[in-house]
Amino acid sequence: MASIPVSGIVSALPIGLEIGPKRRVFAQVIEWPGWCRSGRDEAAALAAVESVMDRYRAAVGDLAGPLGSGDPAFTIMERVEGGTTTDFGALDRVLASDRRALEPGEPERLAAFLDACWATFDRAFAAIPAGSREVKPPVGRAADTMRNHVVESGWLHLSWLVRPVPKPESADLAQVDAHQRRLLRAAVLELPLGVPFESERHPGPWVVRRECWHVLDHAWELEDRSGPA
Repeated sequence: MASIPVSGIVSALPIGLEIGPKRRVFAQVIEWPGWCRSGRDEAAALAAVESVMDRYRAAVGDLAGPLGSGDPAFTIMERVEGGTTTDFGALDRVLASDRRALEPGEPERLAAFLDACWATFDRAFAAIPAGSREVKPPVGRAADTMRNHVVESGWLHLSWLVRPVPKPESADLAQVDAHQRRLLRAAVLELPLGVPFESERHPGPWVVRRECWHVLDHAWELEDRSGPA
């Protein structure tokens, strides 16, 4: 599948579906890392993706330019069978499009999406008053706990691309997070061009898509708690 261009207006967007065995379907806009939502069936997952279109545009900023301001159509291009992790609520399966060879400029584009999604999470976390970040809400994690979780997941994603993972020199969470982000970004920028990811269990484009989805998922959860600015 050819990549969506970074200039011009996109009128149709390919969707990949990860279908759990019992109760959850993830719909993901294949060429737009992080634009992914789930539902109890395909229709609900697609509706969820459409419902966050403007939110996604805001999250990725200037990168959303090719999407224009209208409502592009969605086309289901791939379906993949998920597993228990899918039903639990996390992306788990690689799509065929994740294995295609990258073209010049695509690693830089993937890295830019990482930057945008991380920045969105940082803003959402900063909007939670410092005195309430340790307080667990009725549903979900405390903001501090969520941030720890996001950082831990980032290390997992990094370990899929870099072995061994260089350890940070400091135990300070902010420095650990920055260290992990630098390493992941660098690994993405070094992804090979013109060579399909045929043997990798976790191909680089999929790792980026999963990291962006996970970071935005929790950023939006925090935004919902803090309410309108």
